[in-house]
Amino acid sequence: MAEVEWPEHHLQLSTPNPMLQDFVNRQHMQHSSGLATSPAYRASIPLVVRDPDVHDEHGEGSSIPSSTDKILNKTEVIAKIEEIFASIGKNLAQERVLSIPIKTRAQITAGVRQVSFPGATAEEAWRFTVILRILEMVHAALVDGVNTTKRDIYYKDPALFMKQGVVDKWIDDLAFTFGVQRSMLNVVATAIGLVAGSFTIKRSDGSTIDMSSGLEGLSVPSIDNTDRLDISSVQWILVIEKEATFHSLALKAFYRNHKIGNGIIVTGKGYPDISTRKLLHRLSVSHLPSVAPPDIFAVVDLDPDGIGIMSTYKYGSISLAHEGSELTLPTLRWLGLTSSDLPKEESATGGSRLLSLTARDRKKAIHMLNRDPIANGKEPEWQNELQVMLMLNIKAEIQIMSNSEEDLESWLEGKIKRMST
Repeated sequence: MAEVEWPEHHLQLSTPNPMLQDFVNRQHMQHSSGLATSPAYRASIPLVVRDPDVHDEHGEGSSIPSSTDKILNKTEVIAKIEEIFASIGKNLAQERVLSIPIKTRAQITAGVRQVSFPGATAEEAWRFTVILRILEMVHAALVDGVNTTKRDIYYKDPALFMKQGVVDKWIDDLAFTFGVQRSMLNVVATAIGLVAGSFTIKRSDGSTIDMSSGLEGLSVPSIDNTDRLDISSVQWILVIEKEATFHSLALKAFYRNHKIGNGIIVTGKGYPDISTRKLLHRLSVSHLPSVAPPDIFAVVDLDPDGIGIMSTYKYGSISLAHEGSELTLPTLRWLGLTSSDLPKEESATGGSRLLSLTARDRKKAIHMLNRDPIANGKEPEWQNELQVMLMLNIKAEIQIMSNSEEDLESWLEGKIKRMST
């Protein structure tokens, strides 16, 4: 691949934009000082060059398509970003339109599109600047070998990004564009989930985290491929929808249980974040080859969202499908709450602790019935429970078990014992 020649003078934008101009000048200095000759930069990944004088059938500028091969390591990610920087520098020198190739998760089948500067509108120019600024920060994190968070990135330039959701969207779309997990960009989530249990995490630096050391659990840690999880004493894992239920069990050290053995309890506080899902996946595959894996159970409300949360843990989310199987839990089973778990006095009389479905609940239930994994027959129990909810117009929260003849802990112990393999 021919080296990109950067002009000796500072590159100037025809449309004034101080932030973008400053960025280009910094990139020019970095590449002039030898970055462009690094092994990563020389990686054989095609330049994306948009020529405004050449148009495709849609009337847009053409581009050399980026590689569709899955990027396997961070060196190649660095190279990919540097190729985008080089393309921008070359087009600036030739007074051509600047563009960044991007694939959006919201339009998975749409393929790569170009976000351009100056662009057709002021909004597109702003989007280009946002993506370029994020790429600069991601590149710095990768080259320096440090992790950063979406929150850190936002606070480095809140005036540009305007809100956290903007950073969240474009980071995930960039990972999708490159065909890698977000962690390969050295961007980690600020942990939302909580975990407590009879296991340890041994870091590559020799340190060890005892995950039973927190009175009410610990924040889900960021997990690296070099970390080793010791779950040798773990027999079961409970994935809990609600934080309040998690805290109740953590305070009683339910994960140290003489009736059902040692376990782990985890909550994503509703729909889970990536860190929580990644930890759970690692836990599910960290057993010794000679030992059976721990049973993994979901404890969620009897409502459409409860099943939706369980589905996210087990099968993943559509928006992050590019993250692959490392965020899924194929062996997850539904422990409860199901209609058969409802206290007899409630199910027989339609008791006051049962709730009615909202219009949103009904719409979500119908939507789920018509989508995989329910529509393709993979989850007949989920299908049956959604149909029961719709026919009887009921839903129930897990807390209903706390006030029954059998308290929550006893109910969990009984079900885990019956369902354990």
